Amino acid sequence: MDFIDTRVGHILDGDNRFFGRSVFDDWSRSLVSQLDAMLAALGVREITPINRESLRLISLGLMSPDARIWPLKLTRLIASYGDPAAGYFGGQLVSTGKIMGPGTMVGAAKGLAWIAEQVGEDPSDAVVAEALAAWRARSGGRMAGFGVPFRAHDERRVAVLQMAKATPIERRRHWRLHEQVVLAMVGHEPNCVVTFAGMLLDVGVAPELCGLALSVAMGHVFLAHAVEASTVDGERAHAIPVEQVEYRGVGRRSTEAQKKLG
Repeated sequence: MDFIDTRVGHILDGDNRFFGRSVFDDWSRSLVSQLDAMLAALGVREITPINRESLRLISLGLMSPDARIWPLKLTRLIASYGDPAAGYFGGQLVSTGKIMGPGTMVGAAKGLAWIAEQVGEDPSDAVVAEALAAWRARSGGRMAGFGVPFRAHDERRVAVLQMAKATPIERRRHWRLHEQVVLAMVGHEPNCVVTFAGMLLDVGVAPELCGLALSVAMGHVFLAHAVEASTVDGERAHAIPVEQVEYRGVGRRSTEAQKKLG
């Protein structure tokens, strides 16, 4: 067997190790909720109250469980065959591309992290705007985390901004930087992704892992639909009822007509 180089941990006689810390003597006292273990798995070494609160607000902001959203619709379709696990895991795979959700998050986080490197601590709005322009020039003119289809504002971002108001989250570096980027993106409405990117960077998640962090933080939405659909949807999800279909194509031809046409 090949040698496995890992810092995650291993099983001991009478205990386990997770990132160098005893599961039963250390983590059992310090782990407040599953969020702590999730943060550790994402590479966050400081499991602090402010980091927990940041992830809690992100999870709340991502709680938009409308079944008409197509990744959730796919979750329900897969689970409708009776296996909620298949629906839960299978449905989430479709959201890892670059044009939505977790995939977009990576671009936003990389952009904010790059701008932060260029501008240093406490930059002016003008300096941030200049760095933003340089990033957009490197990225085909885009800055991920902007654009709100079908409505004036992203209600998820609006709610999280309100919940974070007057808390230590607002004073963190990437949160403040994301606000300056939003200010500089005149004419482009921000969505929740750019805000969550700033929050995750402040928590200590690497830019390239921020998309995965987003997926994990919204897992409860997929789980709920997978569980429900596996027991409720069934065969009705496998075909559209005839009475709900309006056909506007060429009329059906008779068998004799088809024979004449060869």
